[in-house]
Amino acid sequence: SYNLLHGMTFGSGCRCSYDPNTDGGDYELLAQAKKDRGDYDNTNNDNHADAEEKDADEIRHDEESDSDSDSEFDYLLDEDIPTSNGGGGGDAPSSDYYDDLQSTRRTELENLARHAEVARHHGYGVHRQMHPQRVFPSVGYGADQVRDRACPRGAVVHLYDGTSALSVSLDLCLEEMARRYLGTKFVRGLGITSMLFAEGSDGNDEWKRKGDLPMILAVREGRVVAWSSGLRDFYNRGSGDDNGVDSKAVEQWLDHAGVLLTNPPPLEELCRIRPEEEMLLENMRKLNGLPGGGGGRGSFGGMMKFMKGERKEEEDLEEDRYECGVAGCCKSFFHEHVGVKNDAQDGLLVAESQVTASMG
Repeated sequence: SYNLLHGMTFGSGCRCSYDPNTDGGDYELLAQAKKDRGDYDNTNNDNHADAEEKDADEIRHDEESDSDSDSEFDYLLDEDIPTSNGGGGGDAPSSDYYDDLQSTRRTELENLARHAEVARHHGYGVHRQMHPQRVFPSVGYGADQVRDRACPRGAVVHLYDGTSALSVSLDLCLEEMARRYLGTKFVRGLGITSMLFAEGSDGNDEWKRKGDLPMILAVREGRVVAWSSGLRDFYNRGSGDDNGVDSKAVEQWLDHAGVLLTNPPPLEELCRIRPEEEMLLENMRKLNGLPGGGGGRGSFGGMMKFMKGERKEEEDLEEDRYECGVAGCCKSFFHEHVGVKNDAQDGLLVAESQVTASMG
């Protein structure tokens, strides 16, 4: 896809959901915790892309397992099935019939896996770190649900404290949880700074005034429906570890808030880039000889850089535009309007000088 950004810290993502220069990565304390846990190796400081591919394999495996779980009913397929020629069941269908069934099921599984992959590219079913200025817009906070078709129906926002062990524990919990809820967006952002950029209001701004960091917000259709200040609701007191959160308590709290969704949104509701905008970008690439893909001038960032760099040439083209003096005319080349007389043209079909010359 022309809109897919590659080479980000977590793999790939759509340009409508991520900024390749500011989004992604882990804060220092979280990165160290993952390294201690074995998520990182010595040569690559971020293995999110491998984890994402692993998640995709797990989804495909789960779907195939669901299919295999129906094996107890396979005996029904061994019975004679009425044929299309009106038989009552005496003739068994050919092997092509079973091949078609298998092909149909395989196509369904591939479509489901593809749907899940596209959803992840748009931030669903994954937990991502966002630039503070983009945290709340990414979950549709304050957005008009009617106008914004890509506004998430369920989202989880973690306003983290970079020095808090509780924040680290919660992020590890949310990353694991996100894999099971492909219909929910999970994001985190630097607490105080992100709150400063929480523009707009959903009628419930108490969390902005009284909230202590770290904080978790449950956002449903652009509105904050629940929040936990200081993560006091999730202390793992039973284990005697005050630096960790109880993952079951977190999941139950979010489920009660109604933001944990297992099914991703329809494909047409995932991307904020309208089809006509995508076609325009594709045409611009072709006209300017730009490759598709995720690198160099073919990427969105490269495209924007190219457009800015070529602005001077566009201004030069504007200077060379022919002005015919007729309001609303969009033609940039030399031309004349018959029957319109102004400073730039006489409006005649045949020039007066040509008529005089032919009469002489």
